[in-house]
Order: sequence, then C-alpha cells, then structure tokens
Amino acid sequence: MGIGKYQKMKFFRTIYPTLIWFCLIWILSSLPSQHIPSVNIIGFDKLEHIGIYAILGCLLGYWLIFKDWKLTTVILIYVFLLLLAGLDEYHQNFIPGRDVSLYDFMANSTGIIIGFLFYLHKYDRS
Repeated sequence: MGIGKYQKMKFFRTIYPTLIWFCLIWILSSLPSQHIPSVNIIGFDKLEHIGIYAILGCLLGYWLIFKDWKLTTVILIYVFLLLLAGLDEYHQNFIPGRDVSLYDFMANSTGIIIGFLFYLHKYDRS
C-alpha cells in the first residue's frame, strides 16, 4: 500500500523538503570542480544558481504559508536563508577547484527573493 495523497501533501507542509533541498545544495557545492559537468553557454551557470535557490525559496515559502507568523518573522527567516546561501558560497573556497563568487551569491539571492515573492503571492491568496 503506497503513501496516500494526503500524506504526501502533509509532508510538503513540513520544513523537511526545505531542509532536504538545502542539504542537496550543500552536497553539490561541496563537490570538487572536476566532478561537476559544465555547460558552455554564457550565463547558464547563473541561471542554475537562480533556479536551484528559487526552488529552495519556494519550498520554504510553501511551508511558511501554513504558519501563522508575522511578516517580520518571515522576512527574518528569508534573511537567514540569504546568510546560509552566503555561507554555502564561502565554504566553496575550501573545496579543490572551487572558489567564492560574488556573482554566484547574487544569483543565489535572486532565487531566494523569487521564492519570497512566491510566498507573498500565495499568502496573499490564502
């Protein structure tokens, strides 16, 4: 017997998908550069950063929709997520073949802001 639709939806209303996704980001950013496939399209790297962090921001936003927290608290949570994105970028300085990039951090931040806008849009409708 599989997991019912209700249980799946209930799972996505928890913080766990957000934490799992962030752990996946951290693991991928911990890989040495020779283990990362490259695409030779200008700017594609930044689109990847935006997309990956937008998913993170949306997962967080979806969880936050079911919380009865003030907007100030939600903003602080997203600011904390921005700090984690910065920490993730900084830790790449210690990975062989990787380096810290302000542009990558800006792309990560853009993705998080997209996730925050998703939250505001969904919260406004509920």
